[in-house]
Amino acid sequence: MSWLQQLSRAWQKTQLQRPELETMFTTPLAEQWVAIDCEMTGINPKKHHLLSVAAIHINGNTINTGDGMHVVCRPPVMPDRDTIVIHGLRTADVEHGMSYEDMLALLLPFIGNRPIVGFCTQLDMAFLNPLVKRYMGTALPNDIIDLRHLHSQRMSGQAQNLLGQSQDLTRILAHYDIPELGTHDAYNDAIMTAMAFLHVR
Repeated sequence: MSWLQQLSRAWQKTQLQRPELETMFTTPLAEQWVAIDCEMTGINPKKHHLLSVAAIHINGNTINTGDGMHVVCRPPVMPDRDTIVIHGLRTADVEHGMSYEDMLALLLPFIGNRPIVGFCTQLDMAFLNPLVKRYMGTALPNDIIDLRHLHSQRMSGQAQNLLGQSQDLTRILAHYDIPELGTHDAYNDAIMTAMAFLHVR
């Protein structure tokens, strides 16, 4: 971690409003990560909403699928017909979901100080961090690892057409012969991201 990152994290810690989450700012153990995936009503954080979050621990070369978490949230606006086709979550599925605050009360201790692994992490963080900041006073302090970037780096010496495909999770899975469990389901996506990460890293 660079001195700038250390300075930024130290400043974030001064903004923390929930002392029970102070361990999120400690140095993580080696070979421990958490794979995360989110489902939203759309891709614009200014007008769309978080629907579900899944998180799975990765310890060394082991993905702890039996100890993961998957939470369906109750958004302020119910999903419409167009987005239901994508994520499969109907009004009936989310209207009794967890509040964002209750979801974060479970998710943040589960994440702890582990680096976060995801696919298209910039989008997930754009939805998660505003909620996290309202909940604990600061955005997530964790290191963020984007599977797309890792794969692109690994393919940098390969043919250009592979680089062009590296943004597609389905193609990354196929490249490493990883079975597709069904996309646009937060828990399945988190598992597949974790499996791909173990190949790419």
